[in-house]
Amino acid sequence: MTGSPTEPRRRRSVLLALSSAIALAVGCAGKPPSVSPDVLLPMQRTAPWLPTPVDLAAARAAGAALVDDRESLSEAVGEIRATPEDEKPEDLDSLAQDVVNATLDDPRAYRAASRSLTSGFATDPSLEARLDQVVADDPLALAAKRRRDTWEHYWARTFNAASKPVGQALLSGFTLAPMTIATSTAHYLASFSNDERLSTTHRQALELHREYLARHPEAADAEEVRAKIEDADRKLTHTMQRRRMRAARSAADAGNHHVARVEAERALFWGPHEDAESIRDRSTRYLDDLARLKERSLDAHAELSRADTLDHALAVELLTTSSKGASLSEATLRSLRERRGDAATDDGEALFVFAMAQKEAGYEDESWRTLAVLAARDPASGNMVRHARHLIADPWQNPYGAYRTMRSRKRNEEIKWRLFADYANGTRYPNLPTPVAYTLESPGVLTAFATSPLRLIFGRWKKGPDFHAPSAVLAYRYLGRYPDGAHTREVMQWLYDYEASRGNAMAALRLADFLHEIDPDSRAELAEAASAQVLTAADRMRRADRRNQTLRHASTEYPDTPSGTLAGRRIRWELEERSAQQIRVTRSFLEENPRVAGPNGLGINPALINGENDDGELHPVGVTLLGGRELRFHLLAESGDEDDEPTTVDKAVSKERLANLASMLDETSRRNQLLDPDDSLGPDADRDRFLERARLGLVDRTDARPTAQSTYVYRSMRERYGVVRGRESVLPFDLVFTGNFQDFQLGAYPKWRPPKETPDAFLYR
Repeated sequence: MTGSPTEPRRRRSVLLALSSAIALAVGCAGKPPSVSPDVLLPMQRTAPWLPTPVDLAAARAAGAALVDDRESLSEAVGEIRATPEDEKPEDLDSLAQDVVNATLDDPRAYRAASRSLTSGFATDPSLEARLDQVVADDPLALAAKRRRDTWEHYWARTFNAASKPVGQALLSGFTLAPMTIATSTAHYLASFSNDERLSTTHRQALELHREYLARHPEAADAEEVRAKIEDADRKLTHTMQRRRMRAARSAADAGNHHVARVEAERALFWGPHEDAESIRDRSTRYLDDLARLKERSLDAHAELSRADTLDHALAVELLTTSSKGASLSEATLRSLRERRGDAATDDGEALFVFAMAQKEAGYEDESWRTLAVLAARDPASGNMVRHARHLIADPWQNPYGAYRTMRSRKRNEEIKWRLFADYANGTRYPNLPTPVAYTLESPGVLTAFATSPLRLIFGRWKKGPDFHAPSAVLAYRYLGRYPDGAHTREVMQWLYDYEASRGNAMAALRLADFLHEIDPDSRAELAEAASAQVLTAADRMRRADRRNQTLRHASTEYPDTPSGTLAGRRIRWELEERSAQQIRVTRSFLEENPRVAGPNGLGINPALINGENDDGELHPVGVTLLGGRELRFHLLAESGDEDDEPTTVDKAVSKERLANLASMLDETSRRNQLLDPDDSLGPDADRDRFLERARLGLVDRTDARPTAQSTYVYRSMRERYGVVRGRESVLPFDLVFTGNFQDFQLGAYPKWRPPKETPDAFLYR
């Protein structure tokens, strides 16, 4: 029997298909298949549903609570409680009871009801966490805790003062133990001199007591709280007056009478004080005398005598020459030379004008020497003496003189710091008499001085204070005012060495361009370091416009350096890839919070976050919200290596999907924050504004302002803390090992941890 003519053709088709499949399988071996373009699942529309009776009762309860209808609220809550458990959502009873509790007028009653509500076993964790916050918001309880913190601080200080010398004696021997224990005891007692009558924690307790009394003026314990407030107010008065007096005395000793008077008046605000009144009166008299001298400087004579004729001629010539930029005539200069040494007939005008003429002629140093001669006279002999003194002492008028003075002062401070370390600026006990304070510190001062060679050797690798920053400010001021001054090159050379020593390559390069002795190779290295410095600064900038401006500066100023070329590429990338927003959700966050990735949130394809690269996988970078309705999905490259650059897929989503994502992100983050304080939602106003607009469906009009862009990243707990999160020890102390070059002692001792400061503690310092 012969076969049909179509059979060979069919066999050939089957063989061709089979061979194609084999070839495709061989060609694709070892490489994951291409990612499906369906990165998002279709949105699941909510199925229509009819509210059950318990749903209607919950809605009535919410409405009654809003309008404060207690009777309707009780009826609705009673209906919810009467509904069987299997016919109502979980925790609806707790939520309804919390609504009832929230209508209570007395905060104390609301806290008590919330405490009772959290004692059950079926409370939702997020609701329980929020109720715990309500219970903890008790002014009296918080005030008592702040007062306990004060005493715990004292206990920690006492414990540590005893444990440290004992621990050092156990490891270093008991030979020096008596001296070590005696020194520690003396420092422990002296430390109380730095304490104020009212500590920070007691000030917090004072404000909490005031808040309680304002809320409950008729409470049963109001008199007891009022007595505590009065006692704390007396201590607060003493504390604040002591602070202001210390500042007033310091300003008066420094000759800053404006500040001294202000601080004295601030001290008198807290009550009468003899020293404050004395400082205020002395400062006021000094300032009044200064004002009278200023008024005297503006006095003018109505008539010109014969002796004033020369002054009149000099004034006319000064006006005419200054308008033309010309110099004084030889006759005038000769007259000034003759009059400048005659103190009997000259009250300083001739000498002052001669100094100005020297300065305009380019004799800078000679001009200041002339002014110094005039300033050495008695200030009461003439107004120009005080003008000369002001010019010499003013760092704006005499920047070079101020620069030299500051360099000398800071050089001495640096030498003192190298020799005496932290003791260079005085003792730790400024409130004790100076002899007593230095007697206590003498062992440490002597040890610091003896070990100063070690600090000079090893201190080069340890960054110390920048002593010469004020000198650099004055040096730059001199260059700005006198770019062609007599000391320009000297100042430039010092600034170049200073900027190079502190790693400021940009400033060093600009100075090197004016110093011709810098060789080309050194300048090329400086240019590369400067461009790299600009790139680093750009990476720290959050705003895109300022970042682009900085990158543009790097690319145009340093075009021949590798970093400058990279900056140009970065600008192009920034302009091409710029988006209104840069809010990012990492893959790990989506895996850790499936509600955000699920159909009620983003609705991402589960195959992209299942950990299998064969069916495509989301890159650890995750998903970026670009602004508007645009999302960018970062997917693994074809190699499947997470270290490779991800491929990106941009998709425009619907308003509904974006609103779901924004709502779920906000709800999940805040719920996680309630359940775990370590999972905190960082502050970001631009992020919150964009997500709020997304929830309301107002993202069609993109806010392209650079100031509106957010770069917030939603990270998982594993990304923040690693596999094992560090926890604080349950023990109230830490075991500390010490050893230093100052006393050549080793020690191991338990150190009691003082209580942590509250976030608002800075308001009470």
